[in-house]
Amino acid sequence: MCTSSSSISFTRTKSVFEHVNPFLPKPAEEHRPYVIAHRGISAKAPENTLASFALATAAKGIDMVELDVRLTKDEEVIVLHDRTLQRTTTGNGVARNYTLNELKNYDAGSWFDPSFKAERIPTLLEVLQLVGSTRWIDIEIKADPFRADRRGFLEEKVIRMVDECGMKDRVFYSSFDHHLIANVKRMKPEAVTGVLYNLLRDFGRPPSKLARRANASVFICGKGELQRSMIEDARKNGIAVYVYTLNSINDAQKMIQLGVDGIISDNADDIVSLVKRTR
Repeated sequence: MCTSSSSISFTRTKSVFEHVNPFLPKPAEEHRPYVIAHRGISAKAPENTLASFALATAAKGIDMVELDVRLTKDEEVIVLHDRTLQRTTTGNGVARNYTLNELKNYDAGSWFDPSFKAERIPTLLEVLQLVGSTRWIDIEIKADPFRADRRGFLEEKVIRMVDECGMKDRVFYSSFDHHLIANVKRMKPEAVTGVLYNLLRDFGRPPSKLARRANASVFICGKGELQRSMIEDARKNGIAVYVYTLNSINDAQKMIQLGVDGIISDNADDIVSLVKRTR
């Protein structure tokens, strides 16, 4: 499915990552979080577009790019955060009601700036081909509560695509839907997964409990939700902690001091300069 050049790139650069595992908690004395580009460099290019991911792959020091996936009417996997189109494209309504060809007619960039009017909603395949082995990829799988697909259908498609692209050792699967993450682990036990924290649903449950229920190794939450007790619980139980969305140096510095394992940022290319100075 992926191009041969992508496979060659993976083989050539694999050794660069052999000593890195961004899905394990750092030792307490090494507060050196990984830097994750949230929907690409989404502060400087329209989110979840090839332009945004290209900026992330070009920026030095970024460890991972994060993106969101969902299905089209013809069951293609696209990279799009919202269930609907109107916030980030010239389209309107539910993305799942359109085929991929129909979605490709919509401008996904001019809402951000007219210079990005040529941007389109990318497919997961297009992003995998672009990023290749240059960075880890966090694929957040979006559940659609209003669509009753066969259990595991989207997860299965995503896993197969990642494997066919030779990216299985560079991809991390996450979701607010913890049942979906449990599905990923059942389908592919060696997959690395993370659970996103929902304050209303998960309040009072420690990271270790949430992660264990889905057989995940990473706990992800918002900066306003993180408590020191969460970090302590996660560290005791071998769970890595990632925090979003840290767009200021001040916020990033606070999280570095708390000892988080990953910083998710819209302007990761700026935040990385602070993090790398701590290494």
